Amino acid sequence: MGLLPDDPLRHAGQDATAPARLVRLQQEMLALDLGLPLADVLARMTGWARTLTDAAGCALYLREDGGGFVCRAVGGAIAAAVGDALAGPGGDQAPAAMPQTDGALLRAPLRTATGVLGWVCVAAGPHGAFGAQALAELQVLGESFAATLVRHGSTAQWRAAGEQYRLLFDHNPFPMWVSDLRSRQILAVNQAAVLHYGYSEQEFLAMDVRDLWLPEDRPEWEKTLRSTEEVQKVTGIKRRHRRKDGSVIDTEISADLVDFNGRRARLVLASDVSLRVRAERELARASRAQRMLSACNEVQIRAGTEQALIEEVCRITVEIGGYGMAWAGWLRGGSLQLAAQVGDDSGLLTALEGAWSDPAHAALRHTLEQALASGQLAVAENLAGQPAPEPWARLALAHGFQGAAFLPLGRAGGALGLLGLCTREPLVIGAEEAKLLQDLANDLAFGIEGLRAQARQQALQSAVARVAAAVSAGTGTAFFEQLVRSSTETLGAYGGFVARLHAGGDGEPAQARTLAAVALGQSVADFDFALDGSPLAPAPEETHGTVQGTAVEQFAARVLPGLPSHTCIWRRLDSASGRPLGAMALLFDSSRELDAMMASTLHIFATRAAAEIERQEADAQIRDQASLLDKAQDAIIVRSLEDRVLFWNRSAERLYGWTPQEAMGRSISHLLHDDAQAYQQAIRHVLALGEWSGEFTQHRKDGSSLTVEAHWTLVRDAQGTPRSILAINTDITQRKVTELQIQKLAFFDPLTGLPNRIRLVDRLQHALATGARNGRGGALLFIDLDNFKTLNDTLGHDKGDLLLQQVATRLKACVRESDTVARLGGDEFVVMLEQLSGSANETALQSRTVAENVLGALNQPFDLMGYEHRGTCSIGIAPFVQTEEVGELLKRADLAMYQAKTAGRNTLRFFDPDMQQAVTARAALESDLRQALAQDEFLLHWQPQVDSQGEMLGVEALLRWKHPQRGMVSPAVFIPLAEETGTILPLGRWVLETACAQIAAWAARPETAGLTVAVNVSVLQFRHPDFVDQVLAELDKAGANPRRLKLELTESLLVSDMEETVTKMAALKRRGVCFSLDDFGTGYSSLYYLKRLPLDQLKIDQSFVRDLLSDPNDAAIVRTIVALAQSLGLHVIAEGVENESQQQFLAEHGCHAYQGYLFSRPLAAEQLQAFLEARTHAA
Repeated sequence: MGLLPDDPLRHAGQDATAPARLVRLQQEMLALDLGLPLADVLARMTGWARTLTDAAGCALYLREDGGGFVCRAVGGAIAAAVGDALAGPGGDQAPAAMPQTDGALLRAPLRTATGVLGWVCVAAGPHGAFGAQALAELQVLGESFAATLVRHGSTAQWRAAGEQYRLLFDHNPFPMWVSDLRSRQILAVNQAAVLHYGYSEQEFLAMDVRDLWLPEDRPEWEKTLRSTEEVQKVTGIKRRHRRKDGSVIDTEISADLVDFNGRRARLVLASDVSLRVRAERELARASRAQRMLSACNEVQIRAGTEQALIEEVCRITVEIGGYGMAWAGWLRGGSLQLAAQVGDDSGLLTALEGAWSDPAHAALRHTLEQALASGQLAVAENLAGQPAPEPWARLALAHGFQGAAFLPLGRAGGALGLLGLCTREPLVIGAEEAKLLQDLANDLAFGIEGLRAQARQQALQSAVARVAAAVSAGTGTAFFEQLVRSSTETLGAYGGFVARLHAGGDGEPAQARTLAAVALGQSVADFDFALDGSPLAPAPEETHGTVQGTAVEQFAARVLPGLPSHTCIWRRLDSASGRPLGAMALLFDSSRELDAMMASTLHIFATRAAAEIERQEADAQIRDQASLLDKAQDAIIVRSLEDRVLFWNRSAERLYGWTPQEAMGRSISHLLHDDAQAYQQAIRHVLALGEWSGEFTQHRKDGSSLTVEAHWTLVRDAQGTPRSILAINTDITQRKVTELQIQKLAFFDPLTGLPNRIRLVDRLQHALATGARNGRGGALLFIDLDNFKTLNDTLGHDKGDLLLQQVATRLKACVRESDTVARLGGDEFVVMLEQLSGSANETALQSRTVAENVLGALNQPFDLMGYEHRGTCSIGIAPFVQTEEVGELLKRADLAMYQAKTAGRNTLRFFDPDMQQAVTARAALESDLRQALAQDEFLLHWQPQVDSQGEMLGVEALLRWKHPQRGMVSPAVFIPLAEETGTILPLGRWVLETACAQIAAWAARPETAGLTVAVNVSVLQFRHPDFVDQVLAELDKAGANPRRLKLELTESLLVSDMEETVTKMAALKRRGVCFSLDDFGTGYSSLYYLKRLPLDQLKIDQSFVRDLLSDPNDAAIVRTIVALAQSLGLHVIAEGVENESQQQFLAEHGCHAYQGYLFSRPLAAEQLQAFLEARTHAA
């Protein structure tokens, strides 16, 4: 249904309020009491003019007898005053002195049939301006003013003169007539009625007023006339009249009872209020449309299906919206298909069935296509008013429908369909109703799309459920058959199959063989076919396709006879790595396209089919490899994520006793594991991290226990999804027994069975940690048996061992279960008391009580195989809190025990803090040492090294510590401490940095450029992984010549890791760094390492030089060192040379480099500078 191409479509957005307002003012004028004074009438007219045009002011000018215009009324703000007289030419022209129209001032004549009675002028506000519509409305109002003024004076004139009455009657702008009160015969009619209704005066006079009525309105008219027959004045009667051309107008009737030529009659004035009624109808329709929109929105919430929604919307549109019929149609396959209709009792839609493709209704199709393309409401207001209605319009009129509207459901160009509305009267839709109808269409389209999306989701879920059903079918042929059956049912296919692809070789064509096939719901035997010439021909290169027509029909006829087939939609089955495995095809009896839902569903089925094919391949590989796994020595077990055994090799059978047939499918946790909690924890670990290794205690089929070392790996498929867990279990039962024996030997004393020192230290650390948490204290009792050595020497070790065992038994009896008794070795025992009071005094009392019990117990006689022995012991007690260190505690207890020995034995002593004075002093020194480098307290002294001629060869850098309170601290004190605490590392780095800076500084002066600097390197420093890099970095930073740096190493460095030593020395040697072996002869001297090390020099220790003149041994050692150096090609230097006799001896035996007080003491930097300058001047 639609609009003719030449129909002018009225847009639903046109404003209907202005005409309604004009009609309302005209109604007020008609109801005006004509008996009011003229001034009151004019005042009301100025108000009406301002109301209509929204003007700021209004003035009324009336013609005087002389032809001029005089202002008779003023309202609001306008430049005019009552009484102003304006000369003018008369006629219809405005007075010359009146302002011209410029948008801020409008004027209109008060025109009658005989001329202009006056002018109405309105003025806009300071910021406003009038439009063309305001001028048109003002002109109409001017004519109404003229008619009212005529009416105001007509009553008196009619009474005065009949001719004047006739003149006013004839020229009234509103239709008027006089009708007989009884017969309803029209007795007189004015020109306005002739013009408005289209009848001539003679035709009117031959008519009855009932000829103007609509047939369906006659009963109501008759009733009204009878009820008002004797009423003098009747106003406000609203009825419809039909004009001569058949058009219908809405009128408002005012009638007065008059005497007309001696006959009782009615003087009738008929105002055409069609515009006002139309506005009122539009408001009513908009209100109904709002209620209709609300009801439809509620339906959208409740509707479960698309059909239910559209049917309910059509019902609401008819019942609440007031339309005669509502229908909805969907765009499908390029045509509009009826989906629902309500109110078509006449059968119009049945008569129009097939109109979309019927050439006779091309105009209707064009109209609907335009609406769908624009996405906007289209309206055919009055089908009966069309000059030449189209066939569909004539059909609609024949079924009683005069108006139609079409609402596209959705956006422009993408509408889902149309909502059609038909009315049994002309359809006029206002702007508000149009907006509400458009909202209804948009909401309905949104709801339908939502339901369709929900339906697609449900279809997809159904597909997934079918996949699940297919999966539950198991594996192999049953699986594929169920998969194909589920896919055909889900997607509405007549048949389908899953096939494996086999690439051709040696010129052979590619083939395919079905794994399962279904036709018309029945299983079909597997068949082979060549890819070439089949719908699956592109499968080796393409992933999916749609084939229609003859090729499909011929293929189906060959492989699936009797299956109606027109379309084949297929998808290739790929492995996880993208390798083509096969294809899945569906056959349809009609044209089908691969839409999104079908593509998604087919993808689900195809993915599962590919996974099953790949699984079958993997199973085949597993079967091939199973024989190899059976030869493994370890038990290899594969279990599912559901805890079921999937694989059980022969070694598992040998280890546990169950055959593969007995184990397969059983719960492995019940089969093997005793500790369920540990097993589940391992499962969580392997699922989270992919691997797990550990030990389990398990049981065999015969109930015996064993310990295995297990290595678990989570097995994933190509998509990364966990599939199973591979376990490799090694029997370590015997190894665990051996480890327990080793552990007992490692942590327990074999003689007494007590914990040994290692175990004691571990428990002591645990006790300290526990005390830190709960604030409790404890104590160590160091126990030493008095005169035990004498017992051993006199009675023998067997008696001594027996005594130690009995002592251990008595000590354990003296303490609680939570305390620890340990044997450190020999006759030394330690008792550790835990969980004592947090108070130091109470801890001391508690530990003393235990110690006294120990003294008492060990004072009792011992039976040593018939020999009674009485012994005593000495006990040292060291209370502790959580902040103590294990080593320090043992030292304190040991010190206290020796104090007890000193006190006469057979007694106990607590650790005396005075014993700690040395320890405390050492700790303070250590603390100062850690801060000294940061506070710049270290410095270097330089001791010159000279040759036999007295020429200076270089210096040795000697580290000194100048403490702000202690003064100069001896290197013999702080160097060992630095090495013990690790502070030697930053100290050594600082010495290297300072020495390299000195080398660089001397290089700038000719007299010092050739001097070397010897730097002592500690073992800890040399063993540091970055030692070589540190030395080279300091050289590079200072810009020093590496050949002027000599590193002095001690023999103790050579005791371990010779290879690392040689590697580091060689790396530095390559850069030119020299090496000297310091204190040679005092440590681990070996010709082997001397031969391997890249040394440059041996340094004779000062202990040999000091007595070489008086001690033949020292002299012999010196001669040997010099001779050894010469034979190895090394330089040699002696340190500690203090007199010339020593130098002479050394020189005579080949040592020509010296260092010692004979030449210079170690010098501070400034002293060295003076020493060098003095030697320079002396030279």
